Amino acid sequence: MSISSLSPGIDPPASARLPGSAGPWAREYVAFNRRLALYGRAGVMSACAVLGVAAMPVDEMAPAAVVAVAVLAWSWIHLRLATTSAMRQRPLLALDLTVMTALCLSQRFTIPEAQTTHAGTWILVSVSFTAVAYQLMQPPLTGILATLWLCCADVVGTALHPHLEWSGVLRSVIWVVVNIALARAVVRLVFSESRAADEAADRAARARQQGEAAEARCAAEREHLAALHDTACATLLIASAPWASMRAETLRAQAARDLLRLRAEQPVAGEVDLAAELLDEIAAHPLRVINKFDVELGTAWRPIAAALRGGLGEALRNVARYAGVDAVRVTAERVDHVIVVTITDSGVGFDPEHIPGQRIGIKRSIRGRMWNVGGRATVESRPGHGTTVRLEWPRG
Repeated sequence: MSISSLSPGIDPPASARLPGSAGPWAREYVAFNRRLALYGRAGVMSACAVLGVAAMPVDEMAPAAVVAVAVLAWSWIHLRLATTSAMRQRPLLALDLTVMTALCLSQRFTIPEAQTTHAGTWILVSVSFTAVAYQLMQPPLTGILATLWLCCADVVGTALHPHLEWSGVLRSVIWVVVNIALARAVVRLVFSESRAADEAADRAARARQQGEAAEARCAAEREHLAALHDTACATLLIASAPWASMRAETLRAQAARDLLRLRAEQPVAGEVDLAAELLDEIAAHPLRVINKFDVELGTAWRPIAAALRGGLGEALRNVARYAGVDAVRVTAERVDHVIVVTITDSGVGFDPEHIPGQRIGIKRSIRGRMWNVGGRATVESRPGHGTTVRLEWPRG
């Protein structure tokens, strides 16, 4: 039973009423204390009631049995009220103290007349465990005051018994006080350690978030550099090449598209229609594209779609520049939950192992772009046998 599973009307201990500083470890420790106190107390008092009646002489057993049955019933009623009802903590504590006080005052009926030592009574065991349970469930001052009340009630009950000796009462009260002091010290110590664990976890989470933010900035910078290579740099290269035959109107249109793309601020969250993104990219190129898209291609997270679109665009630009053909085949499908985009041409081909160092399109705009989002890209080509570029996400 966690703190969140408690009834809305139940107040957790004072240490749990700290939403700004009590983290998961501290809250779980409070919940564990509550489980231990409630279920442990119900079990111990039930056992004490049964054993207390069994220890009574036959002629004194009837009144003791009545008290024992009442204690047994209250133990489990208290457990149910504390875990499932809307009764608030203070009224429940007041009711519990009333029952426990009556139990302490019943010692002339629940303790055999032949018994003279106070230390061995089942009433004292019940009072001791209840006092410890209060330290686990209640704020410090409330738990201590409730315990002192029970000690006084136990002393009065002892005085009402005709044969219990007063010599052991003081030692019994001291024993109860020592128990609650140790319980309170353990609660405070472990709760402090839980708070320290929460603070350490918070620091680790903040460091992880900062790392993720730094990685996101680096990825955005890499994406910007790739977009710059795919647009302005590619257009300038075509315009400056001595073999370029692009008309001025076409060059101006390409430069305008490049400028619009560089100015666009794409949000990094949300999903987009992947087929629409790929078709938009295909439409921006002068090639004749034969495309075949899976009808179940569906949507993709925006950075994934951007990486696939960017890789597709760079592959199409490479076909237009180097392949010597004006047609290309593009397929997009989902294969075992992996998105696969394939660009195939029947052009002159090349040797992927001997790409000039100044040509970074495959390395950065295709492979690097897919690697940044956890995917991969492969390029297969041979001189005279065309080229196939395969983009995959996630990594297969």
